[in-house]
Amino acid sequence: MNFKTLAKSRVSIRDFQDKPVAKDLLKEIVSDAQQAPSWANSQPWKVYIATGETMKAIQGEHLKKSQDGIKGYSDLPVKSIKEWGELPWSNMETWLESVHQDATMKEFGEANARLWQAPSMAYITVPKSAPVWSIYDSGSFAQTLMLSAASHGVDSMVAYENIKYPDEIRSHLGVSDDELVVAGIALGYRSQHPINQFENSRIETDDILTIK
Repeated sequence: MNFKTLAKSRVSIRDFQDKPVAKDLLKEIVSDAQQAPSWANSQPWKVYIATGETMKAIQGEHLKKSQDGIKGYSDLPVKSIKEWGELPWSNMETWLESVHQDATMKEFGEANARLWQAPSMAYITVPKSAPVWSIYDSGSFAQTLMLSAASHGVDSMVAYENIKYPDEIRSHLGVSDDELVVAGIALGYRSQHPINQFENSRIETDDILTIK
């Protein structure tokens, strides 16, 4: 598979089969992600993967909090999306409108609350003492991880939803209070649920690119 095909094959999956990803394969995917660059080779990330009963316990707690209407309190601060700037707000507004109009996304809220019924979730952390640049590095690591997963036929879903209640992650995976939970990536195999038919669009390259 060439890179362009691989990159386009990685899409956000919102409902997974009840089929585990082999632990040896999860380890290989993380090993691939370790090739991501970082400032002065600092490699600030750690990865905690929930599977099996641990994953089910996190999903159960997450669903209960969601049903109780508990607002998210992620380790990273969250601004109102209208404060993100004109370009990202315009992109999100277009995306939200398409979500509301697409019949395949009618269970979007429920899918969020269920954590996509994913069989596994990779949580990426960095030390609280790390500079902001480590967040950039962890993003590079996360994307490399998802592309490696795609190359192995493993689907993924990265979302704020996955880390909005960090206490459930800490209690079940032993993440210390000295670490920031910066990303959660669901990993598994896509189901045939209609919600997985929804396609995201991308703006034109010329709209973001300047070459002089």
